[in-house]
Amino acid sequence: MKDEICIHFLQWALPQMQLRWQGFRRVRKQVCKRIGQRISQLGLADEAAYRDYLRSQAPEWQTLAALCHVTISRFYRDKIVFNQLVSELIPRLCEERQRQGEQCLHCWSAGCARGEEAYSLVLLWYFVLQQHYPQIALSITATEIEPIMIQQARKACYPFSSVKNLPAEWRQMAFTQSNSHYCLHPDYQRPVTFLLGDVEQAVSTQQSYQLVLCRNLVFTYFSLERQLQFLYKLQYLLSAGGVLVLGAHERLPEGSNGWRQWRQRLPIYIRE
Repeated sequence: MKDEICIHFLQWALPQMQLRWQGFRRVRKQVCKRIGQRISQLGLADEAAYRDYLRSQAPEWQTLAALCHVTISRFYRDKIVFNQLVSELIPRLCEERQRQGEQCLHCWSAGCARGEEAYSLVLLWYFVLQQHYPQIALSITATEIEPIMIQQARKACYPFSSVKNLPAEWRQMAFTQSNSHYCLHPDYQRPVTFLLGDVEQAVSTQQSYQLVLCRNLVFTYFSLERQLQFLYKLQYLLSAGGVLVLGAHERLPEGSNGWRQWRQRLPIYIRE
């Protein structure tokens, strides 16, 4: 599918799925390639025929939505954010948990892809923070809508390109190298529970979290209405004083009451 044709198609289709064209502008090539393959698979002549197919076959919108999933992930992505977590924010959360007499720090990695983000938290916990808070246990719920991603996350084996941002000593201590892949030792997998499901429905409101990482997903690709609905849900999921971490180029929408930005220019917010 030609780029110009695909742009017009996405600008037509994305709003009908409550997604934002602006978020897809830079990653459209991989999405357009998938859509072109889908059109060929269905035996349709072109993009116009696919529009007609969508109008007549409502279930196809779910297939199209899946084709629009974008996954870019690696360990310790956005190092400045992780540095803030390890130096100030997680210690602050742990100290508050201790004051409350609690023994567990609950985290949610939303849209966890292959698990790199959740496992990055585990590594910084074991190698940097745990010695300072021996009475606190780390518990991470990681959710992802793609079954194949969940399978890969549970396997926990990654190419060097995924782990290259980690300190070399962490790679040596936490991974076993097998051919060209680095496989995470089981001890570092145990704090993470992977769940299959959409970011808006995957976790129960019965659980209260102190740290939520929702990066490069809701506030990049979702419509404003869905962003605000997600923030409303977080009011029940994230403890008062809890931390919400977004992607490096994401910010909360205007009018998001009840949130305070941690530092100017950083995509980190405190629930008030």
